[in-house]
Amino acid sequence: MTSAIQYQGRKARRAGSEQRRRAILEAALRIIIRDGVRSVRHRAVAKEADVPLSATTYYFKDITDLIADTFTLFAEQAMHDVIEPFRDQAFALIDGVPAQMSDEQRQSLLATLAEMTAAYVINEVHNMRDHLIAEQAFLHEALLDERLRELAAVYKQKQLDVLAGACERLGSKEPVLDAEVFFAVLYGIEQDMLAAPDKYTEADVRARVAHTLEMMARTTQAS
Repeated sequence: MTSAIQYQGRKARRAGSEQRRRAILEAALRIIIRDGVRSVRHRAVAKEADVPLSATTYYFKDITDLIADTFTLFAEQAMHDVIEPFRDQAFALIDGVPAQMSDEQRQSLLATLAEMTAAYVINEVHNMRDHLIAEQAFLHEALLDERLRELAAVYKQKQLDVLAGACERLGSKEPVLDAEVFFAVLYGIEQDMLAAPDKYTEADVRARVAHTLEMMARTTQAS
C-alpha cells in the first residue's frame, strides 16, 4: 500500500506547514463532494480552506497535482478509517468460531456476517454518503489521470484482500474469485442506493448479502 501513496505537490517542511497543506486538501475534497471535480480551482480551494491564495499555489502550482493529492489523501484515510476496521471486525467474528463447524454453526456464522455486512452498507449509504461520493469521484478521476490508476488499483485490491481473507477463513476453495463476486454484489448495492437511498431496506440488503454468502458456501461444500 505504502508504495502507491505518492503525493504530487510540494512537500511541507514543518508541522505547521503540513497542517496547512492538509487543510487545503480537505477543503478540495469538500468542494469535490459538493460541486464536483471540475469546481476545484486554486481560488475556490483557498476560500474553502480559509487560507491565502498564495498558499494553494505554493503547494500546488498545477491544479491537477492538487486534485491528485486530494484523492491520495482520500484513499489513505478510507483504507485506514473504513476498510481496515471492517476487516478487523469480520476476521474477529470468523476467527471466533471453530475451524470444523457443524451445519448449524456455519449457518449461524453466515447469518451474522450477512447482518454485519448489511449494517455496514446501510451505514455507508445513510451516514457516510460523502465518502461514497468522494469514492466515485476518485475512481472516475483515476480513469483520466494515470498518476491515480495505481492508487485506485491498490484501493480496490485492499478491499478484495479483506474479502478474500474472509472467504478463505470460511473454507472457500476459490477465495479470490469468491471475493470478486462478493465485492461486485456489494458495489452494485451501494451504487443503487447512492442514486436512490431508499431503494433497499436493511432487510433487503441483508437478504442479498445472505443469498450471495449461501451460494458461495454451497459451492465450497460441493467441492
